[in-house]
Amino acid sequence: MSTTALTEAKQWADALMEAEWRGRKDRDGPVRYRLSKKTGVPESYLYRLQYKTAEMKDVAGSVYRSLMLAYEDMCERNEKAADAMREQRQTLRITNEAHQKSA
Repeated sequence: MSTTALTEAKQWADALMEAEWRGRKDRDGPVRYRLSKKTGVPESYLYRLQYKTAEMKDVAGSVYRSLMLAYEDMCERNEKAADAMREQRQTLRITNEAHQKSA
């Protein structure tokens, strides 16, 4: 793997950590633990990606793949939710226009 792969893995891990974060009193440790359980990536590896990337030369292929799949899944769920909201908004707009015309 290359440094590009390491950079991508760090970005995916950061985005997944941010998505897993539950609020003001949630700390990095519990967030890493939950993310570790969801992705199968060891907590220690997530810690290294978060704080010690400068010391790393590459990323393990299994970690890279796990983070990539988890990130793609998160993006897909987000896109589905956005599509559902867009559809709901359009339905409301059509309903609103029909009421305005009938009034």
